Amino acid sequence: MRRAQAAAGCLAAALLGLAGCGGSGEDTVEAHLRLVVPDNNIRVEGVECAGARPFDYVRAGAPFALEAPDGSVLADGELPAGRAENADPDVDWGVERIPTVCVMELDLEDVPERPRYLLRLPEGRPLEFERAHLSMDEPLQLIVQ
Repeated sequence: MRRAQAAAGCLAAALLGLAGCGGSGEDTVEAHLRLVVPDNNIRVEGVECAGARPFDYVRAGAPFALEAPDGSVLADGELPAGRAENADPDVDWGVERIPTVCVMELDLEDVPERPRYLLRLPEGRPLEFERAHLSMDEPLQLIVQ
């Protein structure tokens, strides 16, 4: 009986230990990113969009990776569809179809905390930003170049 109780106690301790080891033990952050494609394509504001030339690689379903400066991948996925926004909100264009930018919102949770990050898209330069610029209140705006 004692042996069975000891075995049960060891099993419980092992299970508790495994439960505690489920994560990496690293601090994580949420990264709310606003990816702006400055293509100035003529669209109706608010319609679904993808990047126009030369940014046609920034489109729904295109892969992205969030990396640490050492190249390790911290998060990855596919880009969502964008929404067209007025390229120059100070201008009343007076027509329905106007110059727009395509904006995609990325909400990444449980990203390992690092001082700096790189958002890598299928083409173009990686978009670099600092952890200090991430805010819970509003998305960090990154402009595709």
